[in-house]
Amino acid sequence: MTDVIRLVVADDHEVTRTGFVSLLAGLTQFEVVGQACNGQQALDLCERLLPDIVILDIRMPVLNGLGAARLLQERLPSLKVMMFTMDDSPDHLEAAMNAGAVGYLLKDASRHEVIDALQRVAAGEQALNSSVSAQLLRRLTERNASGAAPVTLTPRERQVLGLVASGMSNREIGEKLGITTGTAKAHVERVIGKLGAADRTQAAVRGIALGLVTQS
Repeated sequence: MTDVIRLVVADDHEVTRTGFVSLLAGLTQFEVVGQACNGQQALDLCERLLPDIVILDIRMPVLNGLGAARLLQERLPSLKVMMFTMDDSPDHLEAAMNAGAVGYLLKDASRHEVIDALQRVAAGEQALNSSVSAQLLRRLTERNASGAAPVTLTPRERQVLGLVASGMSNREIGEKLGITTGTAKAHVERVIGKLGAADRTQAAVRGIALGLVTQS
């Protein structure tokens, strides 16, 4: 592959961003054209710079990596998304893939693994952490075998779940939907319960993995 692969790197920790860039030092096939500290900045940069690949952390302020990935898939379908994260849960991998990611790499990956993943993603292939993807495959197999009943949310609950997945607080959800903070909190707690999640983050991840998250 002779063309330069243009990248945008998004992570709310500057050390991680600069470390990722340093990994690619001296490799002329890659060019980091932009860096962002949250998902919204990544979205804006990608729309302006049109890179080949965007590297997203999952946990970021303003707009998390999963929310950014879904919006980028809608607005820039040819852009390839790779997650670079500490989250080694199959829930997060499934959510990332449903959000449009074709790469999923853990932050303890070696330089060789990072470069190999970028090359594979640029070539149109998937590049998924092997241990996490194996866990996900086992989970999907067990889920299909169990015939578990699907989770059903009302249109309002799906709307609330989408806002939770975007990182909004109960107060922000209330302001967005024109309801009180208390009512927003009740909706969020009901959604968490229906999804069998332990907290808001797990509810968001499971909702995305199950295809229940809608944009508001």
